[in-house]
Amino acid sequence: MKKIMISLLIFILYGCTQPTVRPVDLPMEDVLVIAHRGASAYAPAHTIAAYEMAVEMGADYIELDLHMTNDGKLVAVHDPVVSFQTATRAIADITLDELLLYSPGEVFNKENPQYASDKYEVERIVELKDIFQHFSMSTNYYIEIKSPDQYPGIEEELIRQLQAHHLLDTNDQPPKVIIQSFHADSLQKVFQLEPTIPLIQLVRFEKEASFTKKELKRLKNYASGVGVNWDAITPAFIETMHKEGMDVHAFTVNEEETIRLLLTLGVDGIFTDKPDLVILLRDEAYRPDFD
Repeated sequence: MKKIMISLLIFILYGCTQPTVRPVDLPMEDVLVIAHRGASAYAPAHTIAAYEMAVEMGADYIELDLHMTNDGKLVAVHDPVVSFQTATRAIADITLDELLLYSPGEVFNKENPQYASDKYEVERIVELKDIFQHFSMSTNYYIEIKSPDQYPGIEEELIRQLQAHHLLDTNDQPPKVIIQSFHADSLQKVFQLEPTIPLIQLVRFEKEASFTKKELKRLKNYASGVGVNWDAITPAFIETMHKEGMDVHAFTVNEEETIRLLLTLGVDGIFTDKPDLVILLRDEAYRPDFD
């Protein structure tokens, strides 16, 4: 009852035949905790150390940003360029061996002295296949296809690797794999290649989040939901998306007050650099009250 009353208060304040889209069908209390680049507040982003920490904390998903090197290797790293001591290079222009010269741990230690560790100095950017081999079925993967126009064939290679590691052979809930992108064409391509994978269309709104009926109809042809910047989300938007059978995942949230607000609004997932904090607040929010 308390949760319903708070939701009402916030609401007042905010005043073609295709394969079936696979939903992320979860109970309301199971808000997905998506470890943004791993537990990246505490360890170098997109490294095995950050992913291991997120899994140990109990994150529902580890989030991977996907790029492709010049020699066709899929790697987990956020930016399309990497700054070495002597130059900044585009990932699309360098080989995996060249990329492995970059030390994300050194950068992390300098920028985050409170969490710095000597063990991070040996961490390197990781190939997607090595992440799959390291964790196998022990975790779930939330993969973002970055800059697909720069990487011809990235969708096909991603699907090939998912199939090779048998990550598409399950009917788990939550799904073992979710794929996201800001690029609708790339998601639609994935949908045609493998329609069983839930797809999340990323959108960044300057104002309150909303879609026209035409936009919603187009989204529903391939997507299971949307990933939205948290400050654009309103109760009305969530209500609309849920009526359409679509999920709303909020990015990227690390502040306690904001996390509590999003849980109250009823989002379906939260991207965070601090999965331990979101898990704590989620469990607190949905813990039954006993007299």
